[in-house]
Amino acid sequence: MHVLIYCVGSAGDVYPFIAIGKSLQRRGHEVELLTAALFRDKIERAGLGFIEVGSKEQYDEVIQKPNLWHPRKGAGVILRLFGDGWPLAYAFLVDHVRPHETVLITSTLGMSARLLQEKLGTKLVTVHLQPSALFSATDAGVLAAVPWAKHLPLWAVRGLIASLDRGISLLLCPKLNEFRATIALAPVRSIRRWMNSPERVVCAFPAWFAPPQRDWPPNSVCTTFPRLLAGTDESLSDDLLAFLNAGAPPIAFTPGSAHAHGRLFFERALAATEKLGARAVLVTRYRDQLPDELPSWVHYEPYAPYDLLAPRVAAFVHHGGIGTSATVLAAGTPQLITPFTFDQPDNAARLKRIGVAESVSPKAPTARWVRALSTLLSDPTVLATCREIAARMASEEPGGEQIADCIEAL
Repeated sequence: MHVLIYCVGSAGDVYPFIAIGKSLQRRGHEVELLTAALFRDKIERAGLGFIEVGSKEQYDEVIQKPNLWHPRKGAGVILRLFGDGWPLAYAFLVDHVRPHETVLITSTLGMSARLLQEKLGTKLVTVHLQPSALFSATDAGVLAAVPWAKHLPLWAVRGLIASLDRGISLLLCPKLNEFRATIALAPVRSIRRWMNSPERVVCAFPAWFAPPQRDWPPNSVCTTFPRLLAGTDESLSDDLLAFLNAGAPPIAFTPGSAHAHGRLFFERALAATEKLGARAVLVTRYRDQLPDELPSWVHYEPYAPYDLLAPRVAAFVHHGGIGTSATVLAAGTPQLITPFTFDQPDNAARLKRIGVAESVSPKAPTARWVRALSTLLSDPTVLATCREIAARMASEEPGGEQIADCIEAL
């Protein structure tokens, strides 16, 4: 097959699709990923084809938007960008689809691929990396940022989700339908009902993390997490290895690879680590979020493969992105989640529910961070559960292989 993967987002949203692509390539299929220029090197080092949609400068322009990580405004920033991008995304995809040969794979936000399925009859698999993308009333992860919603009766939760769908549709449908008219497609009224492939929906997370729900799309299937492991040419830097070997396991901190406004996060990280008398590794592409001078018990890295770093630290503090969450789960390391927006509150709630994590607001007082980290570092039950989950994941068939099975079956 010719497999064209259209994936949108940060590293945690793109790396799993590289893992899927590698599994398909090993089976003899030709695989190309259509995504932002920032990921070119990672994709080409994996031996996969790369098609640029969006330069590094355009990616960073989005990242620098101050409301991107706002709990309520972030989703609007992303949706408005996509509302303006239907024609361009469609044109990119049309240029690279081969009639009767291509199978399209798309992430949650790669909804433009649905247009090709409708117009050209191209086979399509929708892959959701996060449970909250499924809009379930019986497991209302999409409402995790509204804690009081869990106390509502089912009919009220359904009403909230319908209201959310109306809001998204009002934002996206006018421009979507305007473009649909130019390619002779009928208008749609509900983004939620339209966005998923009618052929196959892959929920790329295990049932023990998010059990299947009755109101998921009827053609859904759960797999394990598709995790991209560090390549043979990747390692921790010499300076980082020296720091790790020079003392007790430190605490790792990152607000996410795409977070350019994490100054408060790192202030809390440094203050909490000092209170605990511990050491810290800070990971971010954006050095300007950190103090100019760092104490001797802190090490800074612009990037580190998390599957190599996570087993070497005492705890991993992060935003709750699904890619980071799955990688740290596989390492058997306790997690402190500081969710900002999008799927992160739901992921945090699930990790806490299974007993491997605590969660605090990024803006919570330092004392809250210290208490949560103290619990993670001292509770033997947490560590035992982390090791149990890691052993379970090690025994599971890799998510990339399971998803490749689904794609080949289509």
